[in-house]
Amino acid sequence: MNLGRKLCAISLSGLMLLMTGCGGSNSGSKEGNTISQAIVSDPTTLDPQKGSDVYGNAMVVNTMEPLLRLKDGKEGAHETTEIEKAAASDYKVSEDGMTYTFTLRDGLKWDDGKPLTAKDYEYGIKRTADPKTGAESAFLLDPIKNFKRVNDPKINASLDELGVKALDDKTLEIKLETPTSYFLRLIPFRTMLPQRKDVVEKYGDKYGSEADCYMGCGPYKLTEWVHGSKITLEKNENYWNKENVKNDKVDVKIINDTNALLTAFENGEIDKCSTNLSEWVDKFKENKDIEKHKVSLPSVDYLSLNHKDKLISNKKIRLALMLALDRHDMNKSLMKGVNKEAEYWVPEAIGVEGVNFREKAGNPMDSLKKKYPDPKKLFIEGMKELGLGEDPSKVNIEFICTNSPLVKKYGEYIQQCYHNKLGINIKLEMMEWPILAGKINKGDYQVGYLAWTADYDDPSAMLSMFKSNANVVNTGWSSPEFDQFVTKGIEAGDTNSAIENYKKAEELLIDDAVVVPIMTGETNIFTKKYLKGNMYNQFSTMGYQTLYIENK
Repeated sequence: MNLGRKLCAISLSGLMLLMTGCGGSNSGSKEGNTISQAIVSDPTTLDPQKGSDVYGNAMVVNTMEPLLRLKDGKEGAHETTEIEKAAASDYKVSEDGMTYTFTLRDGLKWDDGKPLTAKDYEYGIKRTADPKTGAESAFLLDPIKNFKRVNDPKINASLDELGVKALDDKTLEIKLETPTSYFLRLIPFRTMLPQRKDVVEKYGDKYGSEADCYMGCGPYKLTEWVHGSKITLEKNENYWNKENVKNDKVDVKIINDTNALLTAFENGEIDKCSTNLSEWVDKFKENKDIEKHKVSLPSVDYLSLNHKDKLISNKKIRLALMLALDRHDMNKSLMKGVNKEAEYWVPEAIGVEGVNFREKAGNPMDSLKKKYPDPKKLFIEGMKELGLGEDPSKVNIEFICTNSPLVKKYGEYIQQCYHNKLGINIKLEMMEWPILAGKINKGDYQVGYLAWTADYDDPSAMLSMFKSNANVVNTGWSSPEFDQFVTKGIEAGDTNSAIENYKKAEELLIDDAVVVPIMTGETNIFTKKYLKGNMYNQFSTMGYQTLYIENK
């Protein structure tokens, strides 16, 4: 699985959620609202298969119709997601979990009124898998039968070998390599959206680059795109569920200055925003007309450890590094407490079939803290096992991170923390991201500061990167037992079995100190009280269609 692009050197407190906002007219009614949305950058493209940035995805999820969508959990709980039927009126999964059959609704149409059929979904998915497309997120199709053969340009297998086929205009069949418990939660993503072959071929490389070089089939039509300024979406009269689209128009402002965007929210120009900046958080919290929602992010900052290095190869050394890090003080002093200390690998934002994984799995680091209350003593034991004596002050560890000012602060904190707690010397080396990524990939490092963000709502999105064949982050560690637990979790036929296997995999990861988790992200979403129908889960694909203004 080619997940290398997800290696990140940014830090969680520096992650800004897709900034959103709404403002409107006809404020006393649930219908006729004009919603104003703000994003911080132009989309790179609106081509669903080629794009990967969040700004483009925010437009695509509103202008295209997936077979299924994800929404906040039952009764509005945003800790989990649940599946909602979209273009598919029904779906069936075979007893062996290897075949998914989707039945499309009657009367589905493209923006121009032409029928939307199962063949359009087949074409869209195969276009993602085609290596000629260059789809950055194609790896999400990994569970589909023959994907690896089709996606590998060296093999050059025919697209017809991919396990995706329109049986007729209303029936789409997808066959998998192995049972995959989270597969339905991949269906809403851009990799599996439909495409009009005639439109894609007509515009070629220009497809998705302008409003008039695009064709959608979702709740909204793209009617205007002024690059660097605004995007306009209008309710799609050909949309099968237009009666439940709560607004008629979405004005999307492109505001790349954070303070300007937050000022726009403060002034009522937009009605929803996201920030962790303390000065703005304090200001918004004091406003009685603003509601605050704390939302977990599916991301983890961590230290990657090179197990092939002589010092790091010792388990006690790694455990000492993991246990000596004062996450609470780091969060409080550097991040003003806006994040969560990670004593686990799978963040709180991740669920299993609508069940929050963290609530079931607990804290895998608790037992280690009780077993090894003195990290420095543990570190010295590791030194002795390596024949390095008993003086930690003679130990020097090279620690690489990007030259981002924020990451630099974190690196300096960790440097001082390890010196104070373990008595060791950390040599901090900052560099550009491409150089750092190259060093990690080649195994030319001891300790490196990275971050990882899940692509989909399942623990396997976090755990699979450590499978022996993943080739995601080069730690030099592998474990057949770990691989087996993750695979069993993915192939599990029920939620409890999946959770139990994922839990065992995570415990093994923590017990062996494969990496050092630091923080999981949170952000604050602020909305004006009159904005209703909000979705807060970061995996939600409902878009803007649920938003409306009431009693403004």
